[in-house]
Amino acid sequence: MDESTNREKVLKKVRSALISKTPNPYPNLDMDSNVFHQSSLPLEVEFAEKFTETNGQFVLCNGRIELMENILMVCDTNNYTDVVCIDRNLSAFFDEFEFPHQSVFEPESDTDLQVVALPCECLIARQGTIVISKNMTGDMRLLSSARNLMVIAHAHQIVPDLKEALDFVKAQNENKLPEDILVIDGNRKKNTSTETTELNRITVILIQPFDERL
Repeated sequence: MDESTNREKVLKKVRSALISKTPNPYPNLDMDSNVFHQSSLPLEVEFAEKFTETNGQFVLCNGRIELMENILMVCDTNNYTDVVCIDRNLSAFFDEFEFPHQSVFEPESDTDLQVVALPCECLIARQGTIVISKNMTGDMRLLSSARNLMVIAHAHQIVPDLKEALDFVKAQNENKLPEDILVIDGNRKKNTSTETTELNRITVILIQPFDERL
């Protein structure tokens, strides 16, 4: 049979199918509602529970003075003596309280950092996870070199789930996702583009109310 004839028959069937669509066998199927059970807990409580379940360390504080007190407490508890923080706002906050830290990261020489302090894109309550991108690190090798992380976040950065997290991150970045997004949980696994390594400890310090200087 002529190939063009076969092709015409196929195209005819496709056109016919497009014109006379098969009725939806499940007309009442809800594709929009959330399939997960909705927690009645406040987002910060749900995040704290999930994050600490995976061995993360969670601290809640109120205001700048209490934030510094908690940072000192976390450093004392975990014997942190060498803190690296390249974020401009956090570094200025450390300077304000004369808190010693390294504010520059040299990837070729800084290959074993005791603890890195940094902000995050957001926190995901349902999974108890932290979303970090290249916006926070400048160079993702900063995370590869860190033995421990100390993440400073605001309460308004906590979102219910991954979908909301992506929407939140896009809204903060001119409606597009930043480079090298990384999701970390308290199990201390960090996945970079080249390897998966393990952190000793991850601490989230949640500050409320919002402080635009951080």
